[in-house]
Amino acid sequence: MLDTLIVGAGQAGLAAAYYLKQAKKDFLVIDAHARVGDSWRKRWEGLELFTPQRYNRLPGLTPPGGDRKLIDRLEAADYLEAYATHFSLPIQLHCTCVSAKKAAARGGYWRIETSTEVIEAKNLLLATGAYKDAYIPAQVSNTFPQYVKELHSSEVTSVEALINGPTSVLIVGAGASGQQLSRLCADAGAKVTLLGPKVSNLPRTLLGKDIYFWLYASGTMSLRTDQFPGKLLAPDGKGIVTVGEQPLPATIDRQPHHLQEYSDGRLRLRTADETYQELIPWPTPGHRGIVIWCTGYRNHYPFLPPELLDGAGDPAHRGGISTVDKSVAFLGLENLRRPSSSLLGGVGKDAGEVITALLG
Repeated sequence: MLDTLIVGAGQAGLAAAYYLKQAKKDFLVIDAHARVGDSWRKRWEGLELFTPQRYNRLPGLTPPGGDRKLIDRLEAADYLEAYATHFSLPIQLHCTCVSAKKAAARGGYWRIETSTEVIEAKNLLLATGAYKDAYIPAQVSNTFPQYVKELHSSEVTSVEALINGPTSVLIVGAGASGQQLSRLCADAGAKVTLLGPKVSNLPRTLLGKDIYFWLYASGTMSLRTDQFPGKLLAPDGKGIVTVGEQPLPATIDRQPHHLQEYSDGRLRLRTADETYQELIPWPTPGHRGIVIWCTGYRNHYPFLPPELLDGAGDPAHRGGISTVDKSVAFLGLENLRRPSSSLLGGVGKDAGEVITALLG
């Protein structure tokens, strides 16, 4: 029997595996992908992390490149794969979790059915991250006709391959992904409309130093978001902010409103308080229409016992440890313990603390 089974070989799972190996525990990491880092490789060409390499370090191994380097998705994926190899972490790929049940015998161990075998473990750690299950608001999405191509930002790989001939692209969601994809689509020759309320944008540098230097030096990134005053940073449990995004090109139609529906060739827009509505024609006549939903993620855990989840289907936990069963833990979720909890360079600190608590 294993001491701990980790589900997910992304940055959270690898950081947890590092600490379990340091503790000389018997554990296994399972992941559905073919290679470690594939969750990054499958993102769109041109995706760039907004944290400099200095702040992308997992415990025990400094990433390659200079401290100020901004890496792309492939470099992030390769670092994760190199990390797993460097520490010889036990990882089983092409393996998904089907169900996890607590057995009454032998002290109540976990019996985890996977796509390849049944695994028994004392502890279960869910490290599937914050960005696993793409969310598209179905009620709005279903108002578009079938001839309009719709896809989530996580499904975009090559923007140039997507833009074929005269194309109008509607991007819903104006966070970092929405803004980056807007620029890429415009550069590829598409007529772009970007929808979504204004998002706070931090400067890339301040007083000659990268903004992340100040965020870490001030202690902002280390504040516990499950305690005061850190709770003030993410009152909804989440926060949307961009870093160093330049003003959008004038060719992009920026609409700071919500999308209510699509009807008769027009987009019905509204403000959050319903005080303003507008109808705008879309797509441009003679153009093919494409909608890219940059609307985030809402993870699902169909393999877990329902009592481990709250009413919204999210993990019931405090600081990553289940409030229902202390042998279950979660890692990599947004603001799990800190503002940096879901970031490549922030998950390591969480992992050390969660593994310590999990092992008791």
